[in-house]
Amino acid sequence: MSAARWSEIPGEHVAAAGEERVERQKDRLLGQERARRLAETRKRRGLTQRQVAEVMGVTVGRVSQIENGELAGIEVPERYVRALGGDLQIVANFGDDQIKVG
Repeated sequence: MSAARWSEIPGEHVAAAGEERVERQKDRLLGQERARRLAETRKRRGLTQRQVAEVMGVTVGRVSQIENGELAGIEVPERYVRALGGDLQIVANFGDDQIKVG
């Protein structure tokens, strides 16, 4: 098996790899923005990370991770929203405030 020369690699493969990287970055940034909005909502509702952690049954560290965009599956944001007193559908409803979670 010999190595291919850079000039032999079709440009479309390079472009596709760049597009995938941009998509991943975009998804990551959207997730961080959604998480930031969840943290802001928690603060507006006068809740501490400790209070949310107790309602969710997780550690304060995990709440911090969630608020920094480290969400795994839909069950995590659903539990977080419930801990804030909201109901997660496709949009998290907090009465006068809505946050798109997924």
